[in-house]
Amino acid sequence: MVFRIDGIFVGIGLGLLLLIYPADLLNDWGFTAGDASWPARIAGACLLGMGLGLLIAARERNVRLAPVVTAVCSNGLIAVVLLVAYVQRELANLTLAGYALLIILFVVCLITVTVSLPYVRIERRPMS
Repeated sequence: MVFRIDGIFVGIGLGLLLLIYPADLLNDWGFTAGDASWPARIAGACLLGMGLGLLIAARERNVRLAPVVTAVCSNGLIAVVLLVAYVQRELANLTLAGYALLIILFVVCLITVTVSLPYVRIERRPMS
């Protein structure tokens, strides 16, 4: 269930927002888009791919280690980036909608990491 929520909100939602975002919308929320939009579009494409991968992994009965490690690493890094940007006051111009989006993203990323982390284990296989 967590993979589905994360895949939809963080992967597909934020990915599509960054991939095809109108710069005026993000500026209205307090995010400064800057001059070049290609870095945000590349990040959106990567998040979209991650979201689709998580949705596919969520359909499996027994999820393998690779999607779990991918979910833990990517969502952990997204949460760290958001926290560092907030602490360094890079998000000081956010509006209420911008803060709401930031908090939802941060919480979904942390929930995904904390719920998925116990499933990261080393599979014991005999050495041949």
